[in-house]
Amino acid sequence: MTRRLLSAGFLFISSAAAAGGFQNGPQSARLLGLGGAATAYSRDASAIFYNPGILGHLDSLTHLSIGGMGTVRATSFLGADSRRETRQDLSVVPGGYLYLTHPISDRVKVGLSVNTPFSYNTKWPDAWEGRSVVRSASLQTVYVQPTAAFKVNDNFSLGAGFIYASGQLKQERSLGQYDDQRATARFEGRGNGIGYSLGMYGRTGEDLAFGISFRAPVTLKMNSGTATYQNIPALDAALYPASSKFTSQVELPSALAVGLADHMTERLLVTFDFTLTGWGRYDSLNFDTQTGPRVRSKRGYEDAMAFRVGGEYEVSKDLLVRAGVSYDESPVRDEFITPELPDGNRLGGSLGASLRLNRVMLDLGYSLDVVGQRTARVNRTQFQAPSIAGTYRTLVHTLAIGASYSFGSKN
Repeated sequence: MTRRLLSAGFLFISSAAAAGGFQNGPQSARLLGLGGAATAYSRDASAIFYNPGILGHLDSLTHLSIGGMGTVRATSFLGADSRRETRQDLSVVPGGYLYLTHPISDRVKVGLSVNTPFSYNTKWPDAWEGRSVVRSASLQTVYVQPTAAFKVNDNFSLGAGFIYASGQLKQERSLGQYDDQRATARFEGRGNGIGYSLGMYGRTGEDLAFGISFRAPVTLKMNSGTATYQNIPALDAALYPASSKFTSQVELPSALAVGLADHMTERLLVTFDFTLTGWGRYDSLNFDTQTGPRVRSKRGYEDAMAFRVGGEYEVSKDLLVRAGVSYDESPVRDEFITPELPDGNRLGGSLGASLRLNRVMLDLGYSLDVVGQRTARVNRTQFQAPSIAGTYRTLVHTLAIGASYSFGSKN
């Protein structure tokens, strides 16, 4: 009875909370089907990215999990003055993951995760009315995390991981001060950064497990980006050189998560997660060029909360089905909504399944997020936050396919 009340209480607290931004969905087909509630989910190696402590309680087999995923944002914009609707060009944000774990002993296990947790890919028509703000923008990141965990006892384990992150940023916009729409500015840079991840996992009995994790923020330092300007009138050639080097930083957020996993019945596992994402450090995106004008873009993100609930049902020993729901609060404040990433509060639903074929498990997950309508208003006094007045509507589709394989012998 106490266990049931604890689970219900956690769900109530979570649903009272209000992490969107440019997070690239749960990093596994299994976790996508669960709605991303992974902090206390110990049935798959992919959970080590979200909670390194789980690694200590995986069985004494070597586990390999690989997969690919794709996300499509379908966004429309209705201009406040023009009353003209524009739709983004549909483009897939690619992603993928690899997880490998290996037991050193019954108490010590090591693992490696490679995934793509943050990304976006925005493309608007070349001649759309907001082209001087952005025509296209993209960010791709890869996190590599070697991880180790120690099982303190049968009910408790601790884990830690080192994060090496790399990323590529691209942005293009029209120079609206010129009549020639072909006058454009392009920025492209690569950078890397480091961080860490800590976690603990425990069980209070045969049916109830909990997890707490913290993933540190990462700063991608881009020290040799390239800015290029095309079709600039001859009179302004000195102001906008054909090419210039720039430096920039992309601030990726921290994440603090608490989760529960409860075996409601012998076949049904229910998971709950609450996450606080430290988006507040993403305050601006600046391009400090060696020659040519410097670009200052205010972002003004705020820390955001999310809750996720997932369920996994064992239909048979060879078939598992999953479903999940989530609510992610957007970190983007009203005054800083831009067409680069017109984010909003998200309500999501997901489905997934795993089919066992001998020692290989095939995984499939799909989610649909409905993003709350956002209305942007131009603040003439906020020159470092360029935008265009209008209303955005967005749907986000994510599909992931993977396979898992376990080998070795249990102790």
